[in-house]
Amino acid sequence: MSARASVVGRLVIAAWLFVMWILLWGDLNLANVLTGAILATALVVIFPPDDTNDDPIVVRPVAAISFFFWFLWALIVTNVAVAKEVLAPSSRSDIHPAVVACYLRTESGRLATLVANAITLTPGTLTIDARGRPAVLYVHVLSFESIEATRAEVEDLERRIVLAFGTASEVARLDPPEAVDAEEASR
Repeated sequence: MSARASVVGRLVIAAWLFVMWILLWGDLNLANVLTGAILATALVVIFPPDDTNDDPIVVRPVAAISFFFWFLWALIVTNVAVAKEVLAPSSRSDIHPAVVACYLRTESGRLATLVANAITLTPGTLTIDARGRPAVLYVHVLSFESIEATRAEVEDLERRIVLAFGTASEVARLDPPEAVDAEEASR
């Protein structure tokens, strides 16, 4: 990491810490501002951020906006489904919990984290563990249908996240060359 990037990174972290300090206190007065600024500065000087050497996040605006609206719609649909489960009599419930191991194709820890967090944010699903690179996510599903269906949903989510935020090499990993060659050969 260059010296300039390190300074910018520390400034961003210090600003975030400062804003969180003010929000946690809930009062914008001179004492809170000074204390927050001093503590944020001291923390980034005493505990400098490490270089993670992880893949960068690339933002493709059109794909990111598409993902945002798709995910917003998925949140609405799953919230309605979970609300129905809560309000339905237990005799008509579709609750069949299960834990499914889902294998990601991305080797980026940051993209795997985005996938795991998106799963956890969606009502009715929860990422309970993540291991390795490429990651294996262990996903708790409230209304289990099949292993294949759960893995297909996670694969679709991963594809959308990689298309929106992945590097060119991560996007290329979505469609392995042998799968593309087989498609072209069948035409």
